[in-house]
Amino acid sequence: MTHSLSANEKLLQVLIHIAASNVPLQAQQLSAEMEMPISSVYRYLALLRDWNLIEENHGRNTYSAGPAALQLQRNFEMNSPLPDGVRPILKRLQQQTGEMSAYMVAVGFNALCVDSIDSPYALRCSYEKGQSQPLIRGASAKVILAYLPLARQLTILEHYDITEQQQIDSWISELDLIKQDGFAISTSEIDVGVSGVSAPVFVGNKVVGAVSVMAPAERINSRKNKIVMCVLQAARALPPQH
Repeated sequence: MTHSLSANEKLLQVLIHIAASNVPLQAQQLSAEMEMPISSVYRYLALLRDWNLIEENHGRNTYSAGPAALQLQRNFEMNSPLPDGVRPILKRLQQQTGEMSAYMVAVGFNALCVDSIDSPYALRCSYEKGQSQPLIRGASAKVILAYLPLARQLTILEHYDITEQQQIDSWISELDLIKQDGFAISTSEIDVGVSGVSAPVFVGNKVVGAVSVMAPAERINSRKNKIVMCVLQAARALPPQH
């Protein structure tokens, strides 16, 4: 079954893909990475550029976030309950576990880090605010994916070329197990030797994010039960209310 995106969704997909990149991107790169016709890419780029959501470096023919992104950032920092409300919960989680804590939300086909608190250990996981990862990789992403509606799950799996029925069935089984447990644990899916423990955050019955602890695998394994308990407790305390 094909789960095609609407034109509006494809426009937003181009914008998010540019925003998630660490370097400016050329139209040809966008076309290849997103498997989108180059004519469509140019059409979406022109619209986003006209609204200053992206800007073009004419000398290098590359595209990056535009000035309008500053308005979005300013509005988010002024009006969203997340920046102020999440940090105290993450600080408490970091103090309880001694490890890095983070809050992630789904943005398009990725899980985005809204905020994080570093561990004081010299050997630690580093995951920065604004960093993202595919919604199929790592405990944070998978625990969000597990609670999304089936139609969106299938669209995300298809985006990452998971299209054979046997693959899909395997993924759905794994996601069902995560829902049964109420949390997810992963190792070496983002960085080699690093484990993550994540629990979903809800508004009503809708998943809105995930709270996570990330650390070297041996430190997670030695205190797994305590870390899981602390992560679940933090997840129940979120999201912050207006």
